[in-house]
Amino acid sequence: MTLNHLPKPKMFLYYIILSLFGTNMVLAIDTDVVVLRAVRGQDARLPCGQGRVFLDGPESYILWLKNDKDFLYRYPNDESEKRSVNHDNFFVPSCDGGVCPEDTSLLLKHISDQDGGIYRCRVHYQASPAIDYVIEVRLVDSPGTPKIYNEEGEEIKNAYVGPLNIGADLTLICEVNDEQPDTLVYWRRNGVVIERAHTARPGVLRAEVHAKNITRSELDAHYECLAQNADVTEPLSASLLVKMYLPPTRVEIRLNNNYDFEAGQPRVVDCVVVGCVPPPSITWHLGESVLRPSTHKELHDGNFTVSSLTVAPSLKDNKHDLVCRAHNSHLEEVFEDKVTLNVGYRPICLTTREETVGIMPREAETVTCVVDASPEPLQFSWTFSDSRTLYTTIRKIPGNHNRYSSTLTWLPRDGDIGLLLCRATNAFGEQKRPCSYTISPGGPPNTPECDVLKAFPNTLRVQCKKGWDGGRAQTVHLELLSEDGTLLQNVSDPAGHFQLPNMEDDQNVTAVVYASNIRGRSDVKTMPLNSYKPLNSSAIYDDEEGQSDWSVMWQAIAGAASISAALVVMSFCYKTIKERRDRRLPSPDLVPRADGLFHREPDFARDDRVLGTTNITVNQLSSCQNQNPATPLPSCRVLVGCSHAAPQEPYPTAQRSFYV
Repeated sequence: MTLNHLPKPKMFLYYIILSLFGTNMVLAIDTDVVVLRAVRGQDARLPCGQGRVFLDGPESYILWLKNDKDFLYRYPNDESEKRSVNHDNFFVPSCDGGVCPEDTSLLLKHISDQDGGIYRCRVHYQASPAIDYVIEVRLVDSPGTPKIYNEEGEEIKNAYVGPLNIGADLTLICEVNDEQPDTLVYWRRNGVVIERAHTARPGVLRAEVHAKNITRSELDAHYECLAQNADVTEPLSASLLVKMYLPPTRVEIRLNNNYDFEAGQPRVVDCVVVGCVPPPSITWHLGESVLRPSTHKELHDGNFTVSSLTVAPSLKDNKHDLVCRAHNSHLEEVFEDKVTLNVGYRPICLTTREETVGIMPREAETVTCVVDASPEPLQFSWTFSDSRTLYTTIRKIPGNHNRYSSTLTWLPRDGDIGLLLCRATNAFGEQKRPCSYTISPGGPPNTPECDVLKAFPNTLRVQCKKGWDGGRAQTVHLELLSEDGTLLQNVSDPAGHFQLPNMEDDQNVTAVVYASNIRGRSDVKTMPLNSYKPLNSSAIYDDEEGQSDWSVMWQAIAGAASISAALVVMSFCYKTIKERRDRRLPSPDLVPRADGLFHREPDFARDDRVLGTTNITVNQLSSCQNQNPATPLPSCRVLVGCSHAAPQEPYPTAQRSFYV
């Protein structure tokens, strides 16, 4: 700021101060003089006290004068006071700690020869005597802008060098044409001086940088060559950046150590590529198939490239490798990471209907639960209506890869009446729909319902529909009694189907039917058989007597029309199914989703396998009551084997029954 920039009242006051104290200022010229050089035509900033001036109060200030007569600048001034005074009108320094190198310095724009001379900075303290700092400004010529060359001597005019690969050599040469003895030429890398110039030939200063077998640390390194022959003007410089082609430092498929994929359930998987320059192209592979990622992001703040894939593998993808490959088009190598997928599903009950189990007091009951699961279940839990839970061992069903069973044997009690639920748990979670059983009081079976059919000639067929078995396997019995009650025949059949030959029409025979199991027999049902007439050909002809030939013909036509209509419907259904099959995608287990993508379905289709989330919640085996090796079974009245067996052995690996 010059004197012309000050308000008129203050300007007049400063002239009075100079007229009164000008003699003292001139007499103080014997203060040490600091000689500083400035380059013609550039900006120069003269520091007051080397930029370390502390003002001790609101009444202290700084004055700048040239040749002890021309007033140039005062600090604080109107602009600085606006920044320095807070809302409570207390004095606040304009910079941290009271050090004000910018506001106390004197800035000379485009300095010329007429700006050379003596400059005085007087610091007026509030509580101390004033101190003078005297600077002599001498002007020098510019050394010229440096030029940068490569090792072949070609000038580098771009703002960068490269791109270079790891292991390459880097040579940078800086030259400045200058004959002034005080000119300094040097290299800075990322702000740190690394090399100074030497005289290459008369009038030329040269500084060279040689980097052998460079590493990835040279990426975006900022090299700057500076030429400086002044103290208060900025040096002239030429700079460039180092560009490189870099392979990734890491390719990682992020699964959080959870390699289990539930068949048919979509899940998002990320592949993170770190340190690849430029960002690579990323491809996904599952077995022999190439998958399309759902998103691709480039996060340049850390040279991260992230590719996200939504994958829903099927059972046939189990133990296949999911591969993420990153390829930098400027490099030959292909970098990848792969994981082996474990594809399976949580247990599913193979019994679609609820079974009824009849129990008797003091009589052991056995129930078997069969599930389909991949991988093998970790445990089976049985929950009674009173919330009591028991655990049983697991047995693999021979001949089927994914079927497992578990058997519960227990002594019933009154609280067992109601619902009994069986659930299996594997690595993918607990069974969603349990196998359910209704526990009811047991006993003898119910009386069967039977129908008697006439066969030809002189044969009767009795077909019985069995009632509830009372909790044990039942057999249906049939007894033939003569008119006087003599037992003519006694037969039994587990299915309840009987055939009675040689039944004459005039026989007065009675059939008695009942069912039995080890718990007793049902009530009997008596059926007289003499009322059933044979169905012979004469009856058919008699039945049809009186019908006209036209009636028979119309019946034949109606029958033929019905058959023709059925054939047309079957043909249309077959054609429709075939067209739908032809329109399917080449891969039969690729199913379109609502978002337009495709996902693989398992080799089966069940409504109860559809989840609302891709998170996998596993009921860990450690939560079971019987996982402690010392006490392998729950404490709720469970014994291994029979009730009189020897003390418990370690947790068995074979199929066991548990008595309660």
